[in-house]
Amino acid sequence: MKKLAQIFVCCAIIACCSISAKADLLTDLYGVNINDSTSDGNSLFQLFNSYFKLDAETGYASSNDLFNARGIDPTTTWITSGSELVGAFKVAAFGHELTAHDTDGSSLGSIIDIAGTQNLNSASGISNLGGQSIVLPNDVEVNFRLDVSSSPGNHYFTWSSDPTANNQIEGPGRQGDGMIHMVAFDITDVYNSVYGGDFDSVYMMGWEDLHATGGGGHGSADFDYQDFVTIVTNLKPTAETAGTPEPATCLIFAVGGLGLSAVAWRNRRRGSRCAE
Repeated sequence: MKKLAQIFVCCAIIACCSISAKADLLTDLYGVNINDSTSDGNSLFQLFNSYFKLDAETGYASSNDLFNARGIDPTTTWITSGSELVGAFKVAAFGHELTAHDTDGSSLGSIIDIAGTQNLNSASGISNLGGQSIVLPNDVEVNFRLDVSSSPGNHYFTWSSDPTANNQIEGPGRQGDGMIHMVAFDITDVYNSVYGGDFDSVYMMGWEDLHATGGGGHGSADFDYQDFVTIVTNLKPTAETAGTPEPATCLIFAVGGLGLSAVAWRNRRRGSRCAE
């Protein structure tokens, strides 16, 4: 029994370490490689570090590091809970409109619409937009869409947070590419800490607004995912992010191992008493 308990504890440690190790491979698991060689000098991780006032020691060294630490499954749908846009950062010159749609495709409305070359960005980071966005209804499963245009009504692309919806895009001159055009990060702790929030959840979403190979014109994507960045509160992903450590699982293994150890110890004591 003692040997069995020791084996159980060792397996628990190995399992927990394996789960934790996978967390360092989110970029591989989801095929995400965020480009930091941007022409404007505003990499996604730099925007993040600036907005949350992180220095070289406390901040992230690359956008892939940021994704490995805070990224979630980029194929997930989302459950709303009075969700609201509280921040945005716009680098690309195209117009962007962010909308939410339920799983039947019905629009819940425009969350934010920035026409033409209007920018929200500044050297200091993301603009705070609390109270300037619609509040999404409770308990609705949604995907997000980004309309990319040169002017209102002149849309180039409509990308979805669901990559499978990006295979085919309707409209003259438009082509799908099936690529991931939005990456999301759980920033609940740092947002509430830095900005005095009390939200159950806060997510940052970074968008790539161009076609992977330049289909439909207007240039090719560089996949820096900072063309349009949004911060949304009170939102939950439906998918379990692969590779995320699960403390509860480790706890179950540990408690089970301790239980077996206790049984082994008790049996050993009984055996020694009988010997007396």
